[in-house]
Amino acid sequence: MLVNYPFSAAQDNNWVHEWIYEAVSLIINNLNSATAIPNWPYVLPREHRNKLTTRKTIKGLLTNFENIAVQLTEEQRNKALLLIDSQNNIAGLLAGETVPLVVEEELKSIIDCLKLIFFEGFRLLKETGSRDAHYKAIYDSLAVKTCPFCGYEAFEAPGQKREDEDHYLLKDKYVTSAANFFNLVPMGGKCNKSYKLQQDLLFKNNIRRKALNPYGTIKAEISLINTTPITLLDDKPDWNITISPDIEETRTWNEVFSIEERLKETVLSPNYEAVLREVSDFLQCVGLNHNSSNAQVLTELVKLEQYKKRNPEQGLGYLKDKVVGMLRFHFESDNSLVVALIRDALPQIEAA
Repeated sequence: MLVNYPFSAAQDNNWVHEWIYEAVSLIINNLNSATAIPNWPYVLPREHRNKLTTRKTIKGLLTNFENIAVQLTEEQRNKALLLIDSQNNIAGLLAGETVPLVVEEELKSIIDCLKLIFFEGFRLLKETGSRDAHYKAIYDSLAVKTCPFCGYEAFEAPGQKREDEDHYLLKDKYVTSAANFFNLVPMGGKCNKSYKLQQDLLFKNNIRRKALNPYGTIKAEISLINTTPITLLDDKPDWNITISPDIEETRTWNEVFSIEERLKETVLSPNYEAVLREVSDFLQCVGLNHNSSNAQVLTELVKLEQYKKRNPEQGLGYLKDKVVGMLRFHFESDNSLVVALIRDALPQIEAA
């Protein structure tokens, strides 16, 4: 993705997942130590007890969990707790540092119960207002209100129809992370429903892979410098998109969300002529004409590129600084076709 979400957006609003984890852990640990399990609602963490006392569904699910867990051995209960821990080490899973544990047949009954508990937790995220707070924190953090997974799908403002809150790791496979905001990321509808779909970010053809962490520090950068902007046979660029850093995480992102193909066909090609007109208009507005030197033109192209980079546009125009940078690079490199393309757009000054 092109922008990371703030870590605090997930951490500060993650109390539903945290209290479920604490309640489940308390039940398992008390069973293991032959200690009495507190009655409802005292099985819940004190700081959130008042918010949850009337939640009869979760009460029944935790009671059922206790009834199943008591029939298992201590080793089996600890395996279930280990599975919860591994599925919720989202950063470790995405970085390839944590091994996704397989649900053993002997644990199927307790994992099925945990699935219902954490799915109910996901439902409670909306009822408790946690999803709204989470989305607002992310929306407010974005300098440009667009989906960071593709860069151009516009995000609706808080209070409007909220963007898809996608389970980054599939909730039907990594069931105990269903209510964990570190596994929940707003993304545009096309990114979610048309491209990511039910792809497993951690595996392709049963081969383990790494993926970008939306709440991490690694983000992708796009360059068009290697694009040939014009040839003798074609006046349209043959787009060459370079994504850096060139690591497994960014390659997974590019593949899962079809980044290169979408940017070429949806963003770059349809808007190239408009960018050329904008470059021409800008150079004329700053007073350049056909008599201006190449050095003067280059100076203004650099200024325009920097301005577009500092002031990115929402939607299909967000790559304008990259397109201007491509033109600037080839102009500076004395590409005769690009120099002619830019200079031909400058106005002629008639002799007095």
